[in-house]
Amino acid sequence: MIRSKKNYIQSLPTELLIDIVERISSYSLKDLVNVKLSSRVLNQVANEPSIYQKVTLVDFPYRRWSVVKEAISFLEMCRASRNLKALYRKSVFDFFNRNDPTALGMINQAVDGDHIGAFYVFAII
Repeated sequence: MIRSKKNYIQSLPTELLIDIVERISSYSLKDLVNVKLSSRVLNQVANEPSIYQKVTLVDFPYRRWSVVKEAISFLEMCRASRNLKALYRKSVFDFFNRNDPTALGMINQAVDGDHIGAFYVFAII
């Protein structure tokens, strides 16, 4: 008797799937997208807040994220999940480009989470 992929994935504990997808998302945004597209179960798991908290933004383009609605939505989900990289990017952009007074509070949140870039920017400001 051969088990299908779907049955095999569904038989794994949700906590294990979340841990696997968290690790994938912390290394590559492209791989996270591929995981989400691979099955319904993994798509549901990939929408957990802890996944957005750990997703890497290294490959995420800087210039377009303030224009494209999908990029804004994705970054807002990351920021709402307390992703330090997303908090840092948004706060620095808002502080220096929009003179937003709440941006300093977001930088402080990233500092509290031990984001090294936020330490540097906060010290300079």
